[in-house]
Amino acid sequence: MIGRRLADKLGLRLGEKLVIMAPGPAGEIGTAAFRIRGIFATESSSFDGAMAFVTLPAAQRMLGLGSKVSSINLRLSDRSAVDDIGARVAAALAGRGLVAATWPQLLPRVADMIGLIRSIRTVVVAVFFLVVALAVMNTVFMSVTERTREFGVMMALGTPPGAIVRMVVYETVVLMLAASIVGYAIGAATVQLFGNVGLDLSGFFKDYSTIPGLTGIVYTRFVPGNLVGPGLGLFVASVAVSLYPAWRAARLDPTAALRHA
Repeated sequence: MIGRRLADKLGLRLGEKLVIMAPGPAGEIGTAAFRIRGIFATESSSFDGAMAFVTLPAAQRMLGLGSKVSSINLRLSDRSAVDDIGARVAAALAGRGLVAATWPQLLPRVADMIGLIRSIRTVVVAVFFLVVALAVMNTVFMSVTERTREFGVMMALGTPPGAIVRMVVYETVVLMLAASIVGYAIGAATVQLFGNVGLDLSGFFKDYSTIPGLTGIVYTRFVPGNLVGPGLGLFVASVAVSLYPAWRAARLDPTAALRHA
């Protein structure tokens, strides 16, 4: 199988033969002729212009490897364990003439790009937290202002300022709990939907050559653990900013509050 762009560059069609030469393990040149049985196309022109696939036995015969292989790729279920597993494999292979390398070592540009994306995500989340916290504080302020007469009546009847603060904070807690349940439910359903049907971003990744073989169809995956930190942080921040409006409500003058229109 050969990439479409490479096939066009070489002028090859299905059924024609392609001669491939590659260096063997002892420095000799292995040569073999392969018949084109398939032409593939991805959304990466660099991948389509540089890749061809043959069966493992055919490659072993061409390079004189016998039953040996030149490399083994390990795919982990947890990407965060790459460095730990890589170090353990490297230690196990020490002294055997084999080298273990992680994907960040093989693709440093990709690793740098992912690090940049994570940094940008952190900034975006921080700005989002700030905007949401200010929106919650503004909402609580409006609620306190609209209920000035109510607070004045309560304080005139002997309600202590601490009870006013607790009431405003408790209302904010209930508001955030309801908003979190609804918001996370909608978000989880959206992620699950795009995880099944895919999110078409091919317009953004057309001819993108940094990551060979990158596809424009993204399938999202719902990870409950990713909600814990941001969810708790947003909840605590929203409740914390409600303390100032609650404190202002507790400091109202009952007489002035009763005359508030």
